Amino acid sequence: MEIRYWGTRGSVPAPGPSTVRHGGNTSCVELRLSDDSLIIIDAGTGIRALGASLGRCEATLLLTHYHWDHIQGMPFFAPAYIPGSRITIYGPESSGRGPGHWLEEQMTVPYFPAVPAQLCGVSDYNCTPFEPFRLGDAVVRAERVCHPSVTLGYRIEEAGSSFVYISDDEVDDATPQQLQKIIALAQGADVLLHDSQYSEGEYPGHRGWGHSTPRMAVQLAQEAGVKHLVLFHHDPSHSDEQVEALADEGRSLAGDLALSVAREGDVLQITGTPTIERARQSVL
Repeated sequence: MEIRYWGTRGSVPAPGPSTVRHGGNTSCVELRLSDDSLIIIDAGTGIRALGASLGRCEATLLLTHYHWDHIQGMPFFAPAYIPGSRITIYGPESSGRGPGHWLEEQMTVPYFPAVPAQLCGVSDYNCTPFEPFRLGDAVVRAERVCHPSVTLGYRIEEAGSSFVYISDDEVDDATPQQLQKIIALAQGADVLLHDSQYSEGEYPGHRGWGHSTPRMAVQLAQEAGVKHLVLFHHDPSHSDEQVEALADEGRSLAGDLALSVAREGDVLQITGTPTIERARQSVL
């Protein structure tokens, strides 16, 4: 199983010299299974560069929720406009509507010039089930996490490897019952990618916004027995140095837990002990 980060930022894109190391695009992760089949998680602005690298393709897109930073790249995902692409989209039911409705809403006049009917490469829209389901040889499981609006975390297991994606989650604000379900989703995962948007000093002013600190992410990972924690969903106001400082904050609490910070272009291989390959040229 191979993971590549195409967008690691939260809330709004933040390009510029102070974010060039960890990237300014919003949430998007590419997951390649052992048979090279493609799963994409979230469609923030990072999906544009991913699409440019693909051309016509067959893929499954898993959406966690419909906040702009997780869907705003979809109208710029080139494979969705290419005849012969087969892109299946899953997302949560929200206000009685599924992903087809919410993705099309952002493309209506006057917000966007292309009409949703031009997405000829999208073959199907589905509401994500809460029962485990198969994507090829992989088993996918979803669970609701602690974030405003209906928001999902995903667990993907294949060939003995497991990856858990929890992009937007406020650990300290979860009810005990909800927290136990989130811990169960992450239980024993090889890699947990988790929100760590705020420092401890920033958090009191953002309580209830649906985001965590490195302390919270480490706490969740330790309780779930995760092998490797990746900090994600970096605040748009944070420079590369501030992101690294949050990573150091997390490492000071992690003990034996392996911890890294997501950077655009990095590739994480899960084959026994997860290893990181620097591949920033892929997003230039």
